[in-house]
Amino acid sequence: MQSLFEHAPDSAPALFDVASGEAYDYGRLRDAVGALARTLRSAGGGLVFHHCRTDAASVVAYLACLEAGTPVALLDPNLSAEMRGRPLELYRPELVIAPPEAAPPEPGYRRVGEAGPGLGLWRRSDDDAPRSVDAELAVLLSTSGSTGSPKFVRLGGRAIRSNAEGIREALAITADDRPISSLPFYYSYGLSVLNSHLLAGAELVLTGEGLTSGVFWGAFRERRCTSFAGVPYSYQMLQRLDIDKLDIPTLNTMTQAGGKLHDRFVQAFHDKITRRERGRLFVMYGQTEATARISILPAERLPEKIGSAGLPLAGGRLEIVDGEVVYHGPNVMLGYAETPADLAAGDQQRGRLETGDLGYLDDEGFLYITGRLKRIAKVFGLRISLDEVEDLVRPYGPAAAVGADEKLLIWCEFGDDAEFQRLSGLLADKLKVHPTALRFRRIAALPLNANGKVDYQELAQQA
Repeated sequence: MQSLFEHAPDSAPALFDVASGEAYDYGRLRDAVGALARTLRSAGGGLVFHHCRTDAASVVAYLACLEAGTPVALLDPNLSAEMRGRPLELYRPELVIAPPEAAPPEPGYRRVGEAGPGLGLWRRSDDDAPRSVDAELAVLLSTSGSTGSPKFVRLGGRAIRSNAEGIREALAITADDRPISSLPFYYSYGLSVLNSHLLAGAELVLTGEGLTSGVFWGAFRERRCTSFAGVPYSYQMLQRLDIDKLDIPTLNTMTQAGGKLHDRFVQAFHDKITRRERGRLFVMYGQTEATARISILPAERLPEKIGSAGLPLAGGRLEIVDGEVVYHGPNVMLGYAETPADLAAGDQQRGRLETGDLGYLDDEGFLYITGRLKRIAKVFGLRISLDEVEDLVRPYGPAAAVGADEKLLIWCEFGDDAEFQRLSGLLADKLKVHPTALRFRRIAALPLNANGKVDYQELAQQA
């Protein structure tokens, strides 16, 4: 596919790797990407599994795959050997790029070189020819977080480019912006931050540290970062940390996606960021199946349109079909892959995506999400949106709801028996259910998957 940074001047800063202290300008980035792309071609090409860290070497490897025309599955490098093994055994990729701790097992794979500092390159040991893949296929992403599911979203090169262009336009990203890597690149939201800023010729500051790390905020200050991207849980954490006390005066842009953030938090962060020069908060909605983002709420429409997920990206269109949000756009996936044979399938979606989300459009075309088709619990014969339950509880603190045996089980990082009894009465009244249908449990920290989202599967198992 076409380079994401073809117009950036060679001398412009591109990447800064906090852990190594390595800096890349766009000239050095072009050279590194071109060299690795030639290595991948000489190694025979084919499907690549890339266990992608949040560092410069991993970014170079991702971009080299795009340049070499080798479809690449971006994977969590921290998966256990068992979880890594499931998709590896099924798809048998021709090449694997990984740190040593995520190396594929021998004798199935042999090491054939380096893919960058700390990254090895392995080739499948047998001599079988590379399997057939669709010419448009560029990237495979999992929608299952850290479960190691072999089901992938198939993304085409045109979809990746289109989404990056739409985001750059909607957020008015320029070469002067400098985001910090607050999300992993094997997560579609984190990858879209990378793609859209490369397209704008901006510099990205790369660190694998989390929000509670002093290294993260130290890098933010020292590199004079300007933007932060987060999922709802990130913003709940940030509310506790208080951006006004973090000494990050260069922050002027905040973006939020990955689930609905409660209106109370949207208002609070809107108030904080707009007190800064050129301060903006963008609330967004998207799915991996749409190459990350579907709609963006223009910052200038807050707080007027608080609660909305905004307007579709340029070239996209939204409609509501029987209550479900349906999106049409050039950034829609080609389809899913559940077996190697699916990699050769063409464009099965034809630009149309049934999102599985419930919602409506107001008279200006602004989207409002009201819940998930599958995030529904049946309690005493009533269908109850688990997302709505969470929206009612989250003003009091981080919480997550799951359905279990005709009950609503609500996990909270706060509260005691007295507070839970009070909340139970409030919720029962709003949801029109008997209080006995509600169960509150205290948890030290909600389990998160690798994308920073609540791991509902883990909570359901604890039920």
